[in-house]
Amino acid sequence: MLLERIRLRTFGCFQQQDFDIHEGINLIFGPNFSGKSTLVNAIFFTLTGKPIVPRVDAAAMKNPKAYSGTAGLQFIANGERYLLYRGTGKRVQLRSEKESAWDVLFDDTRIRATESMLQERFGIMHEQLALTTFLREGEIFEFLARQSATRRDILHTLLGIDRLIEVRQRFIDTRRIAKREQGRIRAHQNSLRYNPQNVNETEIAQIEAKLKDLENAYGAETDDSALIAEWVQHRDRLQKQVDTLTHQQNEALSGFNDSAHLRQMIQTIQKAIQENTGLETKREELIQQTGRLESEIEALTTVCNTLRTLLESGEQHCPTCYQEVEREIIQRIVDEKEKEKSQRRTELETHNQSLETETKNLESRRELEQRLQTLQARLTQYKQRTQDIDKIQTELNALSSRLSGRGIQQREHNPSGTLTTLDKQELKTEIDSQRKRLDKLKQEEAVRLDRLGALQRANSDAAKVEKTLLSLELACSGIDKTIETLQQQILKPAEDELHHWIDKMQLFGETRVDLQREHLLPSLSIDGADRSLMLLSGSEKMFLYLCFKVALARVLGNPGFFVLDDPTLHLDGERKTLMVDFIRQLAEEYQVVVTSYDEDVRTGLEGAHLIEMTREA
Repeated sequence: MLLERIRLRTFGCFQQQDFDIHEGINLIFGPNFSGKSTLVNAIFFTLTGKPIVPRVDAAAMKNPKAYSGTAGLQFIANGERYLLYRGTGKRVQLRSEKESAWDVLFDDTRIRATESMLQERFGIMHEQLALTTFLREGEIFEFLARQSATRRDILHTLLGIDRLIEVRQRFIDTRRIAKREQGRIRAHQNSLRYNPQNVNETEIAQIEAKLKDLENAYGAETDDSALIAEWVQHRDRLQKQVDTLTHQQNEALSGFNDSAHLRQMIQTIQKAIQENTGLETKREELIQQTGRLESEIEALTTVCNTLRTLLESGEQHCPTCYQEVEREIIQRIVDEKEKEKSQRRTELETHNQSLETETKNLESRRELEQRLQTLQARLTQYKQRTQDIDKIQTELNALSSRLSGRGIQQREHNPSGTLTTLDKQELKTEIDSQRKRLDKLKQEEAVRLDRLGALQRANSDAAKVEKTLLSLELACSGIDKTIETLQQQILKPAEDELHHWIDKMQLFGETRVDLQREHLLPSLSIDGADRSLMLLSGSEKMFLYLCFKVALARVLGNPGFFVLDDPTLHLDGERKTLMVDFIRQLAEEYQVVVTSYDEDVRTGLEGAHLIEMTREA
């Protein structure tokens, strides 16, 4: 991609103006507040739809006096000339030149469709351009001001491998929890001693048949009076059981009109819980964002205190880079950092309020879950009691039919004193014994069925956990393969490209950089000896960082140009000279757009295409 022209309409400080861009080096030169960074921002915004400065709204880039702003970029790609317009109102239009006329190829306001089109046609991706092709204002200074441990992780930042490792670690933690749950379920399964064969079924049938014969024989011997009395007593026992179960059934429906009302309440609570899914994730994101904002506020406070100390010390030169202290610029930086800190605090207060709201919502949802468990248990109890009542009622109806056949009404009770004295006590004892045995077998059968249900639920939970573990294993394997692919397809070519630029800049002696060593952290060997990145000088670190960007841009698919916004900001004279030399080396292979207000840079880049800016522009 070769940039040819920037077209601005009510964008930033420009009303309507075009700027031509040539091959090689393009120097946008002018004083502060003349619009240099606006041109850089226009290029980045046109390609990505986002400002080059993080966390800035796109609408803020328009002219304050206009309803919206538009940035356009004319370029050549794959031998064809294109014109891409993007408005702060999210509208994007792509034109192609055909026979000296511009044909509209794409015109849409949908963000996803736009980014998909640009990526498919030109390979443009926001993160990739931000990390490799563009050097925003102050980026070098920010890099040098970082802590050594943070600066060591430069490759992670550029490649985004740290995100993959973080995601993999989350999967591993989740897998550990799932395995712990799997162990608990297996222990529960082992505790459920269940015999799948119903060995009591035959014996129950035999006892019931034997009881029938015994009752008939007992009735024949006692002229039916004792048998009828026994039936009446058994009927009364069954009726008491029905009354008890009915009372328990009514207790389960306490507070509800009927079972349909209870089911409707359960469905209502389940719907409310489903509508509030994802509260944990949202709350966790708010906690992370709150922590990030607190860290940023702390970092900004440290920077402001450091700069204020420098201003108050009265030193004429910076103790770190030894360049002359420009107090007005430093004070302006302090003011900007204070303003940014104030914005972060406002965001932090908003996030804290949202976090408090989400915490209350989560507590409410947990109360609903507890209420749901209670109601489901009551519904289960109601169903079980209904089944028991139906079973006993069937037996009670059969017994009542027998009594009705003998002329005994449903609610008649014969006093025990009127019963004929039993002649066969042994027969009566045998009937009682068989009934006790029958009751015991039925209780064992009920316990067996209850354990069967518990075992089925445990097996279902085990299957779900097993499926979850398999999914987590596949996810971890996929991330490992992705990282391995990055190593094979990106890191090795990036090493070769990095060595090319290090040799070209003649930064060190005989140097080898291993990007795959020590968990994907770069390892540096100079003249055969390992050297820590933390022990490099500021200039060495700066150019190693620049070489990283260029090497990764080449490997990841650089569009064919680099944009450096005031790369010599806060650099001393020696580093300025090195930076100018780096720009000239870069321009031998790529189109380069540079902004600056430094006369030394203008002199060093003599012969470059000059775009001179004035504050009146």
